[in-house]
Amino acid sequence: MYSVLGAVSAIVAATKGTLLIAFAPIAWIFYVIQKWFRKSSTELQRAASVAQSPIFTDFSQMLSGTSTIRAYGKQTKFFNNCQNSFDKYNALFGSIQQANFWLGLRLDMLGGSVGAVIGAVALATNNVDFIPAGWVGLALSYSIEVTGYLKHGVRMIAQVEADLSSVERVLHYSNNVEHEAASVTKLDPPLTEWPSKGEIQIQNASMRYRDGPLVLKNISVSFKGGEKIGVVGRTGSGKSSLMNALFRITEIEPDGGKILIDGTDISTIGLNALRLSLSIIPQDPVMFSNTVRYNLDPFEEKSEYELWEALKKVQLAEAIAVMPGGLDELVAEGGENFSQGQRQLLCIARSLLRKPKILVMDEATASIDNTTDAAIQQMIRENFANATVLTIAHRLNTIMDSDRVLVLDDGNVAEFDSPSALISNGGIFASMVEKSRDAHEG
Repeated sequence: MYSVLGAVSAIVAATKGTLLIAFAPIAWIFYVIQKWFRKSSTELQRAASVAQSPIFTDFSQMLSGTSTIRAYGKQTKFFNNCQNSFDKYNALFGSIQQANFWLGLRLDMLGGSVGAVIGAVALATNNVDFIPAGWVGLALSYSIEVTGYLKHGVRMIAQVEADLSSVERVLHYSNNVEHEAASVTKLDPPLTEWPSKGEIQIQNASMRYRDGPLVLKNISVSFKGGEKIGVVGRTGSGKSSLMNALFRITEIEPDGGKILIDGTDISTIGLNALRLSLSIIPQDPVMFSNTVRYNLDPFEEKSEYELWEALKKVQLAEAIAVMPGGLDELVAEGGENFSQGQRQLLCIARSLLRKPKILVMDEATASIDNTTDAAIQQMIRENFANATVLTIAHRLNTIMDSDRVLVLDDGNVAEFDSPSALISNGGIFASMVEKSRDAHEG
């Protein structure tokens, strides 16, 4: 900065200000060049950022689905997709570099023009002793340095403006993507007192995903505290959508429907209070790239004894104990150093430690063999005897001992009664049981 100011001061002093008029066209050309370059560089950087996203997306998909890609022999297709993404990004990256070279050449020419004007004036006024020789030399030396500072300054300004395109994208998504409800509200009940029974009342609730059709249609149903409910239905009947509405992952329609837990409308409380009071064991187990201890107790609220007791209940204590780090053994990305069944059991152990009043099991034992499934179901009955348990299952044997079974069909409540009553009455559930028996006998 000081060198640039010194160069300008030296040039003005050496020429006694008379060259300011001569430099005006050069300054105007410089202004046009830097303005065009900044605009072009920003647009190119914005396009490059957009082209960069598919590279990471494709790479992530291939990492998680390597076995499936190989099984179907689609290696060439995914390789070509990845190569095309790289080609698009490289073309834009090359254009950014070419724009930098274009700028450097033009600024070099402008810097040379400054030196040429100073030299021409010095030669023209040599006989009249208009400018001292020392001043001319100082001005020429600084005019050479000005070129480098012009290039660096313009490039840095353009680079900052181009990099802010990432901030622009973040702001765009922040302003245009619909936000979740507030995490904390003034109506949040104390977590130590609510929920106390685990009663759930769903009153005229309807739900849709974005602008799509209704996936839950005016559902009204009640679950008593401590009741074990099985939720069944064919694909697309609304089983998982019901659980999404319970956790407010997707809000129900605001035209009168509501969900009450122990008499409290969950739409009036914060998401933190709601989701900390419930627990879910998902179909796809969620594992964090951290220690086993962190995956079991991310909030560090339980003692080591409680952690081992939870592992014993899910029959994982021996498997964890033989690992070099024990509870401090690192979990690989996505839990790759554990089998699918072990990851699911760790998720169940995590829920055991939470001791919730309401537990949702979204086909939690789908990746576990029948023997282990039976043991897990027995363990859940023992450890969640006082909790309300909602179990979504494709294996009908896992919910046959439920207090009641909720049968959904196309987003509606088709049947809701005890398993024995539903079978004796004949209906959707009875036909599902019959087909399941025929499949096992066949």
